[in-house]
Amino acid sequence: MSRSRKLLVWSGLSVAVAIGLVALYTAFEYTLVPDIREGLAGAEAKDGVALGRLLFETRGCSGCHSLGSLSSSTIGPDLTGIATDASASEIAASIVDPDAEISTNCDGQPCPAGQMPRFGEILDEREIRALVDFLMQYHNN
Repeated sequence: MSRSRKLLVWSGLSVAVAIGLVALYTAFEYTLVPDIREGLAGAEAKDGVALGRLLFETRGCSGCHSLGSLSSSTIGPDLTGIATDASASEIAASIVDPDAEISTNCDGQPCPAGQMPRFGEILDEREIRALVDFLMQYHNN
């Protein structure tokens, strides 16, 4: 095998390994790490609001959304006071399928479709309800 062909094969393998590592990291970061943190925090024993806060912190919500003093990101809409603007069922629907109704409050412009994960495929009903309960009560903080 010629030197250039070997280099091409090794380059291709390196790219494939890099892609695999990124996929593994992503799966680990967004599934296993939150599961471990939630388990260590005793999330099963917590009330709905406490579990919702833990989910907000571990499932990536705080990485994109502002929420009072808890988070200051501006990638997604500011959720501070969301309970005064939306009902619990509207908030739940946005968590389950965020592209069903696109917010116009992403840094002063409409949010891009597909930016927020479809948490209806990630969280179970109890977790979605806990997250909604947390967001509904947080407007007073």
